Amino acid sequence: FRSMVKKLESIVYHVQRTFFIAVMTFMLLVLSLHVIMRFAFNNPIIWTDEIITMMQGTLAFAGIGYCFHKKQHTELSLVYDKVPRPVQWLFDLASNGIMLFCTCYMIKYSWKFTLKKNIQMNTIPWMKQSWIYCFITVGFILAACYILLRLIEVFRCINKELRERG
Repeated sequence: FRSMVKKLESIVYHVQRTFFIAVMTFMLLVLSLHVIMRFAFNNPIIWTDEIITMMQGTLAFAGIGYCFHKKQHTELSLVYDKVPRPVQWLFDLASNGIMLFCTCYMIKYSWKFTLKKNIQMNTIPWMKQSWIYCFITVGFILAACYILLRLIEVFRCINKELRERG
């Protein structure tokens, strides 16, 4: 079971990395094109600001799960590192439980928000805002999956430690 979870996590991680690279490359190309058109030809592309702003939000929300995977989200390591292992487990269970509850809550409401934003973008009439806002929900879904994996890992560590103590 554990190897299957690790393999699935690795696949999701690589898909996320590929997505981030593609979005950042797209943003670089669009902004470069915008600068060239604006300053070389005095004819700026009107949709670049809107799409780049939307893409930045996409990266931020899609990055939530990535941060959990890399274990680089906000934690109080100042206190955490100084307490005994059983207390760390309690911190892990409480913080991950609360974060899982909050991300599940945000999945529900971010999806409702996305559905309300199924309107045209201002400067790109053929594109709907919901196409980009859906990544808010995706980010929270990925974060919830990573948090759930961390909770499973905490329970596994507790179980292992208790078995070793006898």
